[in-house]
Amino acid sequence: MEHEGRDRGERVTMEEIVRAQLGVGAAERFLPLIRPSVGFAVRTDLPDSGSVIGSLPRTTESFQWPHYDGQPMVLLAQLDCGQAAHLLGDAWTLPADGYLLFFHDDDFAAEFSFDLGDDGCRVVHVAAGSGGLRHESNGPVMPALPLEAFTLPSVPTLVDAEADQAVDGDAIALINLAEALSGLLPTPRHRLLGWCDTGGTPQPKGHRPLLQLEAEAGTAWGEIVNVSFWIRDEDLRAGNLGNVRRSYEVA
Repeated sequence: MEHEGRDRGERVTMEEIVRAQLGVGAAERFLPLIRPSVGFAVRTDLPDSGSVIGSLPRTTESFQWPHYDGQPMVLLAQLDCGQAAHLLGDAWTLPADGYLLFFHDDDFAAEFSFDLGDDGCRVVHVAAGSGGLRHESNGPVMPALPLEAFTLPSVPTLVDAEADQAVDGDAIALINLAEALSGLLPTPRHRLLGWCDTGGTPQPKGHRPLLQLEAEAGTAWGEIVNVSFWIRDEDLRAGNLGNVRRSYEVA
């Protein structure tokens, strides 16, 4: 109850800031664009966290490790669906239990097309009750980095066309709003759903971020500094993980 009260209080404060910065008319157009999301922070003192970067996945005996070009893909992250459902409520339309596993081709060499498909990534759901089995990989395994999860509204920025339309193209208003909200809504290093946090990341048309990951010490991504998995709105509503795309930035 204390957590819910704090969330409501922060929502009221956020709405007050938006109205003060944008004015009533623009604020009423802007506020519906704010999306629920889950922020993650690495917490090495949470070894039993259900959400983690790297590690070996919790799977079933029938699990088939995904491959790209004949080689095992690398597991970038696994997220606890029950945790996401608890934090996001009705905004979480994917499975409410089990785990989501986020895979990428090991050397980030797979060619991809936002329109035609993406063989370089996989997002796989494994059912509840699979937490006791760790599936071994024939490929590289990143060290486990446990994640602490917390609710965090996500606000569109200058690069989001909808935000620009809401304020009639007033870029200065959006910059000032971002500065005013920065103390209340810090940008997490890793985010589930929400808006894109990295302005330089290519954004596939008609998609929204499913998971955004920043490189951490020990993740061994070479020059890759962040990876984003993208999903279409209709696939998110339907719980379809078969059309996920990915993009990334190089240092």
